[in-house]
Amino acid sequence: MKKRAVCVFLMLVAVFGFLIFRINQISFQTVAAGVSSSGVRLDIATLRGTVYDCNMKPLTNCGESFVAIAKPTLKSIFILEAELDSRLFSAVRKKLSSGESVAVRVKGDISGGDDLTVVSYPERYDSLACHIIGYLGGDGRGVSGVEKSFDALLSDSESEVYARVSTDANGRVLLGEEVRVFGNVFPKSGVVLTLDRDIQRITEKALDESGGTCAAAVVMDVHTGAIRACVSRPDFDRSSIASVLNDPDSPLINRAFSAFSVGSVFKPVVAAAALENGIDSSYAYECKGNVTLNGVTFNCHKKDGHGLIDMETALAHSCNTYFISLALEVGAEKIIETAKAFGFGEQTVFADSLRSKGGNLPDKVDSKAATANLAFGQGELSATPVQICTMMSVIANGGQTVNPYLIEGEADSQGNLIRISSYSERRQIISQETAELLQRFLLTVVENGSGSRARAESIAVAGKTATAQTGQSVNGEEIYNAWFAGYFPADNPKYAVVILKENGGEGAVSCAPVFKEIAQGVAEQ
Repeated sequence: MKKRAVCVFLMLVAVFGFLIFRINQISFQTVAAGVSSSGVRLDIATLRGTVYDCNMKPLTNCGESFVAIAKPTLKSIFILEAELDSRLFSAVRKKLSSGESVAVRVKGDISGGDDLTVVSYPERYDSLACHIIGYLGGDGRGVSGVEKSFDALLSDSESEVYARVSTDANGRVLLGEEVRVFGNVFPKSGVVLTLDRDIQRITEKALDESGGTCAAAVVMDVHTGAIRACVSRPDFDRSSIASVLNDPDSPLINRAFSAFSVGSVFKPVVAAAALENGIDSSYAYECKGNVTLNGVTFNCHKKDGHGLIDMETALAHSCNTYFISLALEVGAEKIIETAKAFGFGEQTVFADSLRSKGGNLPDKVDSKAATANLAFGQGELSATPVQICTMMSVIANGGQTVNPYLIEGEADSQGNLIRISSYSERRQIISQETAELLQRFLLTVVENGSGSRARAESIAVAGKTATAQTGQSVNGEEIYNAWFAGYFPADNPKYAVVILKENGGEGAVSCAPVFKEIAQGVAEQ
């Protein structure tokens, strides 16, 4: 019996031993399975919906950024030491030395084998159209421009880019495992603008190369009002907004949507008012260099005067005293009425929170001196580059209304345009005969007048210069705003262009050559 009891006991021990072994084996297999699917998540970026140009070329999500996913090895530390600045590398090395994996932005693709994996993903911004597209706040929400106006739409398409590094049950990185990357394809849905990426690039390049510090430029389709380029300077780095908040040149302001004293680019409106109210283009006046009204003396830029001139010659040489005489003849009320029809004094709304200012058009003028100021775009009058571009578009397209717009539609999840723009009914605001006369005059400005520096080699252009007094001075010298506004081709107009430079001196010198570069660049593309 004793022997049998011992045998039974040993059998039970063996059975229980086997069961314990199997339980431990199953447990180990379960843990091993958990380890293979576990890991550390490293966030890389959040991608928003895409902003497109009119040809469905991306204006956002179009660049390429790189992030290195580094495992905690000596090789990773060695590679990153050569890639990062000393302060960033110090922080990265500390984490790697403690056994953590790290995601850190690098300049390009670098080789690191299993120890270091470089992930590429779409960069949100390049340098183009920063004032129109806008920027994001620290919470990833739109703060200005299209980013703000269409924040909900662009946020709906958000996707997260992240990497997963495998770890064991104790959280230690598994060095032999491949880093897995998720979500690094940009969302195709978003907003479609009227901007043309190529024309925007040409316009920005021309303005920058001209040395415009505080400046703006607008290019508009004269027939539809679609804005093909919109530039404001200075621009800003959207990854470092804090650095420009106290900049005295106010880089965050969109000068293309801001109002300025306009000067002589307003003279075509005065000429239009006169022609529409029965005054013939042969109306003559003898410029003697100045005229005095209500005790105020107004000077022409040609001190000894232009002599006896008609409307075409007066516009070509921007004679102030001629236009004072013409304004007094037609009356301030008719000029203001015509200016309203051209869109002066009216705010332009492109989208919610994306709008161009209305400027200032006086309701009435109660003295000859005030009428004289209005005659050459001074006094209380102010307007935006968008408004001046609209004025030129009306003249260029035969006198019909132009309503500027910037939003073409939306893009669906496949990147296809869903057009939402609606075009208002066109109406004739000045007669075709008046428009054709003004077209002839503006061609003369470039061919034989003050706008000769805008003359292009490959294409005929038309336009008007301006040097507008601002009433401000620096070191005792008055500041002038420089303008050139025109369109091309002169014989079959397609685009209107406006250039403004704050404190830019003479428009004929500083802005007309910029117009030339834009016209030639667009014509040759």
